[in-house]
Amino acid sequence: MPDLRHLVSSLANRNRPRTEAMVQADVRQLLLEAPLGLDEGHVVTLEAPVGGRRRIDVEVGYTVIEVKKDLRLGRVRADAEAQLAGYVRARSEELGERYVGVLTDGAEWRAYHLREGALLNVASLLVSPSQPDVDALLVWLEGVLATSQGLRPTPAEIARRLGADSTSHALDRESLNGLYAAHGQLPSVQLKRRLWARLLTTALGTQFEDSDELFLEHTLLVNSADIIAHAVLGLDVSTLPPASLLSGRQFEMAQIAGVVEADFFDWVLEVPGGGSFVRTLARRLARFDWSNVDHDVLKVLYESVIGAETRRRLGEYYTPDWLVEQMVDAVVTEPLGQRVLDPACGSGTFLFHAVRSFLTAAEDEGGSLAEALDRLTDHVLGVDLHPVAVALARVTYLLAIGHRRLTDRYRGSITVPVYLGDSVQWQQRLDLLTADHLVVPTDDQAELFASELRFPDHLLADAASFDRLVMELTNSATTRVRGAAIPKLTSVFRRLAVHPDDQPTITATFEVLCRLHDDGRDHIWGYYIRNLARPVWLSRLENRVDVLIGNPPWLAYRHMTTDMQQAFRTMCASRGLWHGATVATQQDLSALFVARTVQQYLRPDGRFAFVLPNAALDRRQFAGFRTGNYRDPIEPTAVAFDLPWDLRRLRPHFFPRAASVVFGVGPQSIRRRPCQPKRNAGRGDCFGSIARGATFETASPAPSRRLPSAGGKRIQPIRPTEPASQTVLPCSPECSLSSRSNQQARSGWPLGGGQFAQLAAPTKSRHGST
Repeated sequence: MPDLRHLVSSLANRNRPRTEAMVQADVRQLLLEAPLGLDEGHVVTLEAPVGGRRRIDVEVGYTVIEVKKDLRLGRVRADAEAQLAGYVRARSEELGERYVGVLTDGAEWRAYHLREGALLNVASLLVSPSQPDVDALLVWLEGVLATSQGLRPTPAEIARRLGADSTSHALDRESLNGLYAAHGQLPSVQLKRRLWARLLTTALGTQFEDSDELFLEHTLLVNSADIIAHAVLGLDVSTLPPASLLSGRQFEMAQIAGVVEADFFDWVLEVPGGGSFVRTLARRLARFDWSNVDHDVLKVLYESVIGAETRRRLGEYYTPDWLVEQMVDAVVTEPLGQRVLDPACGSGTFLFHAVRSFLTAAEDEGGSLAEALDRLTDHVLGVDLHPVAVALARVTYLLAIGHRRLTDRYRGSITVPVYLGDSVQWQQRLDLLTADHLVVPTDDQAELFASELRFPDHLLADAASFDRLVMELTNSATTRVRGAAIPKLTSVFRRLAVHPDDQPTITATFEVLCRLHDDGRDHIWGYYIRNLARPVWLSRLENRVDVLIGNPPWLAYRHMTTDMQQAFRTMCASRGLWHGATVATQQDLSALFVARTVQQYLRPDGRFAFVLPNAALDRRQFAGFRTGNYRDPIEPTAVAFDLPWDLRRLRPHFFPRAASVVFGVGPQSIRRRPCQPKRNAGRGDCFGSIARGATFETASPAPSRRLPSAGGKRIQPIRPTEPASQTVLPCSPECSLSSRSNQQARSGWPLGGGQFAQLAAPTKSRHGST
């Protein structure tokens, strides 16, 4: 690359003698010599005619650049903005594409978006002539032009070129603002926004701020994830039709289900100008080489777009890859033989490493790629209540499989098993699977879903076939002319081999979908059917998994909605988890989440590993959780805890509070007779029995394992003989140890051996910056 410092410094010096033509020539030279992916022959055009004997100073792709000698003088800027607005408007109307306007005098660079005929300045940069930041200017320009190719999607590059402070994000965000301001009141758009808000209120409680701004940020994120998913397949996203990019049509043809589908955020396709927005977004994302990714880059994209303060308020913090990798190594000891579920999968970091672990083992074993991928999608699954998280996690799952495997012609069909669902099942909706049917009510006003959509429940056993059936039904219903006769399903039944006994039920459901389409309430029900069904199906005894792993939500009681607080308190009280009194407001969802997901999704003697607040190890509000005995009247559950990892010494903390990792085996079968826990004489610590008043018929000791390392340092178990100020000691509720506070003395942590693993901070040499 040539040394551009002198050129940029000269451009930025508005005090030297120069003409407007000289500035224009220097701008042209910068565009051609800088590594911006431009070609002198046909990409950069000077004095391009635009009608009315007017000429554009510089035209580059979909960017119009107006050059002035000094924008500080008189009305130069105002007049130039009016001139630029005419150019941008003319080009946009002529070609039907979104054009960006740039106004510059070499020192001041201003990017504009056209909304309702007027230019809005969305991003600016001031270059110092004495100390020019050449790199910052090139990144700013490249974000406008979107002409580079083959960029590596590293965390730093994603944050710099797509994050909230980038020119790209500013332009795309302003485009969305304009689309929503003009068309956001359309009934179909409002339906999707209302369902989005309802889901996030359930997921995030009062910390969720129901704002248009967040809805638009989420729309941008999910549309970006959908486009990236196509790029992972090796498709040229800059040439694909917008409707194809957001509908999943390309994935249907590629026999990959469950990645891109109609959801809350495809509303942009329903409004004028939405297609142009999607095409421009695709061009920006096509700059990156998505074929070789070694980490959860979607997590980086989310954290780069959603501001730190917003994420802090929503309690959205993602687990660092180094910790996830160690947790997966610790509990997924037989990748080919263990079914793994992350019930709060977020952007999919745990799924990424579990998928890589499975595929590595499968390749070592030998066998065909098609067989490995077919087994994979039954062995590594994810669920989350956050619609944005689910969209990101699905693409992360693809990234973990990798471009090479996805484009192998022998890979066979794939259904990505990441679902939008309520893992806690707040409404305890076991009624969704009753009388041999899945029943989905369709009331989108009082609840998320009230006439009923019914499916024979045995169809859910084959996720891919069920998804294809739902897709066929919803596509047929929504492509039919409103009010027209309801078509027959004969060809669908024949093509998908639907048994005659199931056809009347499916026909009735199809008729309901057609009526919803007639009422303008379509495009979303197929999404709900496929996603709502899977968590309920997974809760059946025959479908439960061998490993639960993840980072559950740490939503505090004080931030829950009133209805959620009532449900939370009732569900906690029935399981012995409610601790009220002075620590009521300090309780959070994490303990109930673990107890409830173990109860619903883990097979007997399956293993679990969850990232929890460090308070879970020794604070009063987690005392009921530490008993391991959750006596729910419907399905009593108990667990056997293993050695946890204490992360409180790590600096800096990667969450707002210190964390820990809790391991265990469960659920155990409770024999309903009291017993006395064994004592280790002289220390008052509990050993042997897992919970007071219960023994376990099938309890088996946790397999011994080598403690992993963090950043190259060995994790050392902390012994009870070490000073109390440096450790957490297990103790029964009856203990009274002067060396600890009363809260710690009442901890009741039921671990044999009295040990905690203390994690050392990771080193950058091994894991990099997280």
